[in-house]
Amino acid sequence: MKKSLVMILSLSLTGLAMAGVASKKASLGGFDGFVERMGAGTRELGRGNTGSADTASMPAAYWNPAILGFREHFSYTLNAERRDLDRMGGSLGLETPVGKRMGVGFAMLYRGDLDFDVIDEDDQTLGTASPFFSMLYLGFAYRATRRDAFGLSFSMSYDNMDVAEYYDNIELVDGYMSPVTLNLSWLRQWNKNWSSSVVIRNVSFSKNLSARWSKNTSTDNSVVSTEGVRPKILQVGLGYRSNIMGKPVYAWMEAIDYQVADTLLAFDPQLHVWTGRVGFECEVIPDGTVRIGMDDLDAMLGLGYKFRVRIGKKKYLFDVNYALTYESEADLWNPLSFGLRGYIP
Repeated sequence: MKKSLVMILSLSLTGLAMAGVASKKASLGGFDGFVERMGAGTRELGRGNTGSADTASMPAAYWNPAILGFREHFSYTLNAERRDLDRMGGSLGLETPVGKRMGVGFAMLYRGDLDFDVIDEDDQTLGTASPFFSMLYLGFAYRATRRDAFGLSFSMSYDNMDVAEYYDNIELVDGYMSPVTLNLSWLRQWNKNWSSSVVIRNVSFSKNLSARWSKNTSTDNSVVSTEGVRPKILQVGLGYRSNIMGKPVYAWMEAIDYQVADTLLAFDPQLHVWTGRVGFECEVIPDGTVRIGMDDLDAMLGLGYKFRVRIGKKKYLFDVNYALTYESEADLWNPLSFGLRGYIP
C-alpha cells in the first residue's frame, strides 16, 4: 500500500484535528479507530467490543477503572491480533486488589502497520516504515458499597511515524507524546442479573477540559505544526446475566457518544457522533464459551475456554480466547485475534 510522505504526515497530523463539522466527524477514524473502536481484549472483542459493565473485563484500567474495585486476586491479560492491510495490535494488562475495597491496574495498548512504503514527491520508493501507536493507562478504584465502585485512570499516548531516517533535508520528528488525560467511571452490580456502568473518557486539565496538544512535526519548522485532539466520550453500558436451558447466558450493551467539539458541553447534534455495541455469550459446554456481537456495523464471533491448574494447594485459573472480526464498510475479514488472561490467588 504505497503512501507518500505528504500522505503520512496528513494522516498523523489531521487524523485527530478538528476543522469543520464534516472533518470533525471524519477525524474520529484517527484516535477512535486505533483505540476506542479496536478495543483492548480478545474476549471483549468477540462479543462486540463490550466490556464496561462487566466486572470480569480486562484490562480494567482501559475498559472501566471502577472494575478494579471488584478484583479479588492479581490478574493479567495479554492479547495480540493481526488485521488485513498489514495492521497489527495488542494489549497488556496487570491489576491487583489493594486492601478490601480498592484496586489498581495498568494497561498498555499497541497498534501499528507492518509494511508501509515511504515514497517521496517524485514517486520514488525510499524504503519501508513501521509506524505505531501506543496508549498507556494507570487506573485506580474504590468500592464504596458492596455493589458500587468508582474509578479513574490516567492515560497518555505515544505515536511514532518511523519515517525521519528517509529525509535528510527535513528535520522530521518521528514521535509524539500526548499530555496526561483523565477517564472517570462508575459501575454498579444491581443484583445477580443486572449491572450498569458510566465511563467519561479523554477529559483534560486544559481549557474546556478538552484533550488538545501541539504536534511539532519538524524541529526546523519546515513542516507545519498542528494540534492533536481527542474527542470527549460518554460511554454507558448495561449487562444482563441469566440461564437458558441450564446454560449461563450473558447480554451486553453499550451506547457511546463522541463529542467532536472543543467546548465543555456541545448540544448541537452535528458536533456529536453516536454509536452502539451489543454482545451475547453462552457457556455451551462446561468452561467453553461462544460469543457473538456487533460494534456499530462490524460483526464479531468469539470462542473461549477456561483452564484450571492446581499447583500444591492453590488452583490457578486462566482462559484462552479467540475472536473473528468482519469490518463491513471495508469488506475485510480479520481472523487472527488471540488472548490469554488469568488470575493468581
